Amino acid sequence: MKFIGRVADGSTETFARVILLKGLEGEVVAEQLVLIKNGGDENPLNQILGVLRGGLGKNEFLSPTSYRPDVAYMRYGGEPSGAREVYSFSIKPIGVITGDGLEPNLAIIQPRSPVYLLEEEDNPFQLIVKKDEVLWMDAFMEGHKSWKIPVNKFFIPYHVGVYGSTGSGKSWFTRFILIPLYIKAGYRVLVLDWSGTDYAPYYGNASNAEVISLTDITLDEDSILSYLKDKTNDFGGNDNVKDAFDSFVEGWLEKVGKALDEAMAEGKDPEKVLYDLLKNHVNKVIENITDRRSKTAAERAGRRVFRRFKPEDLEPIMGLVTVEELLGRLKSKDLVVVDMGGALTEAKLGFFLSLSKHLYSLMEEGKDLKIALVMDEAPQYAPWDPKGIQRETTEMIKNLAALGRKRMLNLT
Repeated sequence: MKFIGRVADGSTETFARVILLKGLEGEVVAEQLVLIKNGGDENPLNQILGVLRGGLGKNEFLSPTSYRPDVAYMRYGGEPSGAREVYSFSIKPIGVITGDGLEPNLAIIQPRSPVYLLEEEDNPFQLIVKKDEVLWMDAFMEGHKSWKIPVNKFFIPYHVGVYGSTGSGKSWFTRFILIPLYIKAGYRVLVLDWSGTDYAPYYGNASNAEVISLTDITLDEDSILSYLKDKTNDFGGNDNVKDAFDSFVEGWLEKVGKALDEAMAEGKDPEKVLYDLLKNHVNKVIENITDRRSKTAAERAGRRVFRRFKPEDLEPIMGLVTVEELLGRLKSKDLVVVDMGGALTEAKLGFFLSLSKHLYSLMEEGKDLKIALVMDEAPQYAPWDPKGIQRETTEMIKNLAALGRKRMLNLT
């Protein structure tokens, strides 16, 4: 440790200012960590870890609000004396170093107390984590490569937010720092790569990871119906059309399999085969309506729906890999990335609903998941003003966050 100055007048239990020794104003900078021996070197009341903020340089002869000889001299090109200049930094206490780690500081920080700058060999994190079960990140404090950042393992399922402006390195930080940390903690990692460009390309050849396309995954029937509701503008606003879609979605996986088999046998597009099956089913249901006025309204709604709804809209929901099978792959891999690139927003959100409902049901059964769910572009799932299917995804995120803390599900 290096002695850099002493605490100035006006200190409290939560604030102090250190007056720097002569010549250190060019060496000591903001954001460095310091140790205050509160009360003196010999018998300090306590030792306080703090961070330097708010540097200040003072020269009472150079006040811009009063006219002094030094000011006049400077105005005519001279260099005034620096003999009475004082340099200082404010200190924001982090905590008192104790045998159990860090504790809040409740004592007044005494003026004249010596302040020491922590150097490379004075790793403060070793003092902080004395009795905690910690993991060490593959990251260090800026300027100190040996000061690896500790993480309390207990708080991993309390969720993690990664914030920053575009291009600030959120995905980089998650790929290289957080994901290895989760794996080191014994968690399996499931990444939802919204654009398919931030994670999927980096793990395609990794031995401990697997990348799967969203179009290969099937949704649960409720999520499929929510997706179709969005794509058909609420089924044209007609309950009979809605019921027709609802009845067709029952046994969805079997219908998709049938369409794939027929398409392969006849050389057709699978989505066009499934589209025709769906359209014929809806028309048949409408045809069987006995009330003339209801039938006419349903026919109009059906025409509106199928003008808007196209065969290609079915492609994102024609996967055959179930959510259960997807999670099963995490048993043999540390990391699974779902490549959502190229899919429609409704399909991405529909998949998330299927996944989140299954995870929630497992937690309700009392199972500890030990899964880290990384959601790239999280505002797409829970925007400030959710509408349509986003209302459902927003509520599911709330539910997962609330129960996940107790069932070892980390949301990132």
